[in-house]
Amino acid sequence: MIETFEAHSDFKGFSVDTGSLRAELIELGGTVTRLEIADRNGTFADVLLGCPTIADYLGPHPHFNCLVGRYANRMTNAEFTLDGVTHGLDANIPPHHLHGGRDGFGLRRWQGEVDGDGVVFRLTSIAGDGGYPGTLAVQAAYRFAGTRVALEITATTDAPTPVSLTSHHYYNLSGVQGSTVADHEVSIQAAAYLPVSEDLTQLGIVQPVFGTLFDLRSPVTLGNAMAADDGQIQLAGNGFDHTFVVAGRGLRRAAEVRHPESGRTLTVTTDQPGIQLYTGNSLSALGKHGLCYPFHGGLCLETQQFPDAPNHPNYPDAILRPGERFRARTEFEFSAR
Repeated sequence: MIETFEAHSDFKGFSVDTGSLRAELIELGGTVTRLEIADRNGTFADVLLGCPTIADYLGPHPHFNCLVGRYANRMTNAEFTLDGVTHGLDANIPPHHLHGGRDGFGLRRWQGEVDGDGVVFRLTSIAGDGGYPGTLAVQAAYRFAGTRVALEITATTDAPTPVSLTSHHYYNLSGVQGSTVADHEVSIQAAAYLPVSEDLTQLGIVQPVFGTLFDLRSPVTLGNAMAADDGQIQLAGNGFDHTFVVAGRGLRRAAEVRHPESGRTLTVTTDQPGIQLYTGNSLSALGKHGLCYPFHGGLCLETQQFPDAPNHPNYPDAILRPGERFRARTEFEFSAR
């Protein structure tokens, strides 16, 4: 069952209850503000980090659970060249660009409505928005069934433009706000990853994971991996902030996260070429219940195009052109075992 409520005077919210999952979403940022899942004993808890109050989503925050775009992740030197023309972007993390800039999609009011078993958000991004060419029409549909959340994003444009749209959910499957994810087990179905520079921008290298700490094809405990003596782990702030190249094509399993104590498990499937594992390495924000989130207080699994792809011809093409339709589907399946 999905009901609409007035979340704030400037935007509305949506309450979801499937019997096995409870959630709340708001039009601001197309954000999921709450997601309650049961542990192996049947006890429900909120597994998402977030702002202390709904009104706090109006101000700056670490992209808590919102939709990001027009291009997810970093763009080196806040520019790219497309069809011989160089476009300058909003350098919101100087000198680079992140998640669409200071006025990215995660801070916009999307138009939301209930649609059967889900909530559909729509947004129009005009030409020049954040420095990007072309007017982009975006639709993001969240669908709920049992313990599954499916997100399908589509977009069209009237001029060629880079597009990478994703969700930025911060998970802590323990359901204990203010704890860390060091005790979470993570596996990612990827035979390669994308190493980063000191600024966490792309080097343009697709690196095999074999023999490295980035080989997560079998489950690893995050705390052990993040404490390892590894240059890339240390560059990212003693954790992961890297894109993994998801093996295979089409909708396929990309990652699994499990919290052993509660038994809560999240399985992520996607049709996108990459998945960004971010372990909250710089997280330090006031969160739910007035608690301050510590470093590694949550983790993100952002399914996306390769970061900075327009600046690296060896990366998959991430340019959307008129007459084409961008599609990205990701499914989040929860269980307890």
